[in-house]
Amino acid sequence: MNPQPIPFIPDDAPFNPDQRAWLNGFLAGMFSTATQTAAQPSATSEEVALYFATQSGTAERLAKKFAKDLKANGHRPVLASLAETDMASFASQRCAVIFASTYGDGEAPENSRSFRDALLAEDCARLNSLRYAVFSLGDSSYEQFCQFGVELDERLADLGATRIIGRVESDVDVDAPFAAWKDTCIATIGKKNGASPSVSVAAVPIAPVSVTAKPSLYSRDSPFPAEIVERRALTTGTSSKLTMHLALQLNESLPYEAGDACGVIAQNDAALVDEIISLLPFDGTTPVDLPKIGSTTVQYALTQLYQHTRASRKMVQAFASRTQHKNLLTLLQPEQGGHLDKYLYDRGLIDLLSEYRGAIESPSELFAILPRLTPRLYSISSSPAAHGHELHCTIAVVKYRSHNRERGGVASTMLSDRLEVGQTVPVYIQPNQKFRLPADGRTPIIMIGPGTGVAPFRSFLHERRALGHKGKNWLFFGERSVQTDFLYCNELQEMCDSGHLTRLDTAFSRDQATKIYVQDRMLEHGALFWSWLQEDARIYVCGDATYMAKDVDAALHALIEKHGGMGPEAAQEYVTKLQDESRYHRDIY
Repeated sequence: MNPQPIPFIPDDAPFNPDQRAWLNGFLAGMFSTATQTAAQPSATSEEVALYFATQSGTAERLAKKFAKDLKANGHRPVLASLAETDMASFASQRCAVIFASTYGDGEAPENSRSFRDALLAEDCARLNSLRYAVFSLGDSSYEQFCQFGVELDERLADLGATRIIGRVESDVDVDAPFAAWKDTCIATIGKKNGASPSVSVAAVPIAPVSVTAKPSLYSRDSPFPAEIVERRALTTGTSSKLTMHLALQLNESLPYEAGDACGVIAQNDAALVDEIISLLPFDGTTPVDLPKIGSTTVQYALTQLYQHTRASRKMVQAFASRTQHKNLLTLLQPEQGGHLDKYLYDRGLIDLLSEYRGAIESPSELFAILPRLTPRLYSISSSPAAHGHELHCTIAVVKYRSHNRERGGVASTMLSDRLEVGQTVPVYIQPNQKFRLPADGRTPIIMIGPGTGVAPFRSFLHERRALGHKGKNWLFFGERSVQTDFLYCNELQEMCDSGHLTRLDTAFSRDQATKIYVQDRMLEHGALFWSWLQEDARIYVCGDATYMAKDVDAALHALIEKHGGMGPEAAQEYVTKLQDESRYHRDIY
């Protein structure tokens, strides 16, 4: 039989060299996978434990898709969340596939941290009988890209488990990497006797490729110096928090689309850096050689390069090892995961340096325990069609007091306090291909965005009006009080009056004895919500992943059950179909 030629991207296709190389590699991998799968069909049926660790729901969605394909291939999948899995149960498995999201600065999703701590514990049982695969999800705009998945994969190998197939590190556009990896993984699981490759497949970093976005001259590594042209408070002086509107001047070299995010290259507070240096046995001018960076000074590294305002498990481990302090050693015990999270929540490097003097003796020790300072991403609240090259962000300024110290968010306080209008800030655009308006301007959209989650929906509303889209628009907005926290109140009211914003339902939680949230408003208007879904409406959710997004998702399931006349399983299938058809979008953090 003559070998079939491997497909490739021609040189004159509309891709840059990096994109063309990636696509050619992707096609080659899919081609070889297809031929191998055809030649070696599944030979055995096996029980496969599928675990997911998720913050926004994507990992769980992929695990459920994987389960369906496993069943179709004659296997017996068992689905479980790592949040509800103990090590004894996990260690009893013989074949496991893990879908692991990374949250924040390389952290496991909050509800999976107990499992992570148990797995990383020194007394964790050996797993010599386990075959496993890890599909890790992350966002490449963060320094610790897919870190939790990397930790799981490497720790399982250290404990004697055998890889079924190499780890995939997927960026935000997960569907193509998942499809390519899934088929090979299932084919390998089904090989006769369940034999795993004697040498594990190398990890496959997969980056999204956009064929529609106009290329930019600027990036995270080469940001654009955007001038601050406006800054104003959106909350009143009596509000318990400050949310501000920030306008930046771009040019045609840095295009963006409605739904994208603005990446801000932040710097640490110089006063805090000086205080940290005062607690070290070396000064800011001390030279230090850093991996991938080269030679610089301690002062520059602490100001520009490293994150130190939030304590981490790695910091506590280092200080515990060097001081042997009982309190720190106790916090690191597997059963103390909750107490450790509470300890880390409102502390930074300066707290450890203040309390445990002399633990850090050299610059190399210091920077070995600090994560890189990552850009901060803010959903863009302006519309390129309506606002041209002016980009708007809606920013909650993080300020609080803990342990007798005033603290604040690195980027938000820089933008609100340490820079002035007229100065520049380095920025880049982070595309969000999964959070786009429908191509058909007649399609109804439902937007759910409490607090600063309203940002992309302000962008959507301005964009649709500027483009003349006639589809219906429904916004659910929530905050603390109508008098102090109604962001963009006048704009939204004007859009309501003109008919462009078809419905505006608000939930101000502290304006009555019983707190009301956006999910409550969804249930109140469940019948109308369901009727919009029957008109092919798209749902968009933006905001907090820990509580809001879960409550909104639960409300969506509940109203579908009630007004669609479905049981829980049918409602779940309906929501999964919404996701598969790109009708349910979430930008949560």
